[in-house]
Amino acid sequence: MSQSPEKHFSQRTTNVLLGASIVILIAALLIRYLTNAPQEGVLALMGVGVFLFLLVAFDQPE
Repeated sequence: MSQSPEKHFSQRTTNVLLGASIVILIAALLIRYLTNAPQEGVLALMGVGVFLFLLVAFDQPE
C-alpha cells in the first residue's frame, strides 16, 4: 500500500488564513464591547474566526 503524500496549504495561504482569523477575532471583540450588536451575531463571527484559526493549526506538518 503506497501512501499518497499529505497536502498542506501553501505558506501564502497559511499566512492569509491566519491573518484573516486574527482580524475576525479582534473585530468580534471590538464589536462585542464597543457596540450593542446582538450576542448571536458576535458569537457567529467568533466561530468563523476560531474555525479559520483551527484550520491553519491542524494543517501544519508534524
